[in-house]
Amino acid sequence: MASRRIVYALILIGLSAFWLFYDGRVSVFLFVPALALPFVSLLVSLPFLKKPAVYAEVPSSVARGGEVTLAFSIRSRRNQGLPCPLPGSLRVAVRDLMDGTTAKYVFPTPGDARILFKASHSGVWQIETVRASVTDFLGLWSFRAALPSPSRLTVNPIPAEPSPSPEIDNLLAASYRPKPGGGFSEFHELREYRPGDPVRTLHWKASAKTDKPVVREAEEAVRSRALIVFAPSFDRADADAALDAAVWVSGELLRREIPHEIFAQKTGALVPIRVEEDLAAFVGSFLSSPLAGPEAEDFPEPGAEWVFRAGSDARPAEIGRKGAGS
Repeated sequence: MASRRIVYALILIGLSAFWLFYDGRVSVFLFVPALALPFVSLLVSLPFLKKPAVYAEVPSSVARGGEVTLAFSIRSRRNQGLPCPLPGSLRVAVRDLMDGTTAKYVFPTPGDARILFKASHSGVWQIETVRASVTDFLGLWSFRAALPSPSRLTVNPIPAEPSPSPEIDNLLAASYRPKPGGGFSEFHELREYRPGDPVRTLHWKASAKTDKPVVREAEEAVRSRALIVFAPSFDRADADAALDAAVWVSGELLRREIPHEIFAQKTGALVPIRVEEDLAAFVGSFLSSPLAGPEAEDFPEPGAEWVFRAGSDARPAEIGRKGAGS
């Protein structure tokens, strides 16, 4: 737009000199229309300059390895969202929330304002239109367009079974304890009758054999504490692999109805996982937070009988703990 204003100013200066030094009517016929031209252009452009706004088409998520198109356009809200035919420009910033890098794009409008986004790593990207403006048809008057709220594009991990695969079955071979309040249970233990035991719990066959009242006591499984230690390095590929493995193992534990916890070794956060929504919240929080650098401190790991470690920065198993590494 600045170049157009300079060109128009030079033309106007030339016509002014021509009008001053030439006495003919042709100088007037040239100078007056040139002087009025910006106002005529503004008047013709006004119908399209009422409430211009940026419209962004950004998908909410994509699988890693895929591609999506981010589309932007300036439209007139006054004219039912029709595309604005006036010249202008769009500036878009695409920020990776994990490593903090920002890619900037500038598009002339009207035109094809599209970004082909290649999802090479898991993470969350913030898509923001930082500036947008339109001008009259001559490009001499500039007007700001309303900007949309920033959008977020999530590149989801791809759960992958680690090699070697962790031994989850040993969590199912649990010990048992009396079930508080009794009631139905698939597991029972026989013991002598105690005053206050319900009559319905009597085991008649065992009582007849021993000549003593024997009851059937309901028991519940006591599983070992399961822990996933999540410690990816600063390398993005390692973070992808660690997250894929952690999500797969956590999903397997949930499928077998085994409650567990995920310990982020770099931040010290301990996240209980009971349902799929807990796992989704952990993944979303990790993807939208800065990736811990090489100087990040490793927090002490909580004790657990069953441990799975994901990430090349995870500390090896300590003596007396069972675990599997990714």
